Amino acid sequence: MGVMMVKSTKKKRSHIGLIIFTILLVILLGILGVNYKRFASKQLNPVRDNKVVKKDSPKITKTEKVVGSYRDDQDGAAIVLNGNGTGRYVYADKNNPDTDDSLTWRKDGERYLINLEDRDVTNPLTAAFDNNKLVITGSNGWNTETFQKVNEELNLQQFLNDIHKK
Repeated sequence: MGVMMVKSTKKKRSHIGLIIFTILLVILLGILGVNYKRFASKQLNPVRDNKVVKKDSPKITKTEKVVGSYRDDQDGAAIVLNGNGTGRYVYADKNNPDTDDSLTWRKDGERYLINLEDRDVTNPLTAAFDNNKLVITGSNGWNTETFQKVNEELNLQQFLNDIHKK
C-alpha cells in the first residue's frame, strides 16, 4: 500500500510540472508571435514609421515654397521658378538688349543652385530663400539681387515693358 502511494504522488508532481511547462510555453509563443507580427509589418511597410515621414516632409514643403514668381523692381529683374526645376530670368537693360534666359534650378542643402542658359554666366548662381525673399548671388561680376515673391503669376514680358516705361 505504501508503494502505491509514492508512485501516485510522483505521477501528480510530473503532471503538474508538465502542465506548468505547457502554460509557460504557450505564453512564450504568444509573446513571440505578437512581436514577430509587429516586426514583419515594419519590414514590409516601413513608410508607416512616423519618423521616416516627418524627416522627408520639411524638404518637400520648403522646395514647394520657393516655387513661384519674384520681382526686383530696384534692379529691373524678375525670375520665375517652376516646380519641375526649370524657370526663366529677365532683366530690363537700359543700354543693351534685355536679358531673357531660361534656367534650371535645384535644391542644394539649405540653398538653391540656379544655372542660367546664358553664355555670359558660366558658373551657377546661389539663391537663399527666406521670408518670401529670394537673394541670388554669383561670381564674375554678378550683382547680388534681392527678389520679392509675388502672389500672382508674373507676366515677364509685361514686367520688362513696365520697367522700361519708368
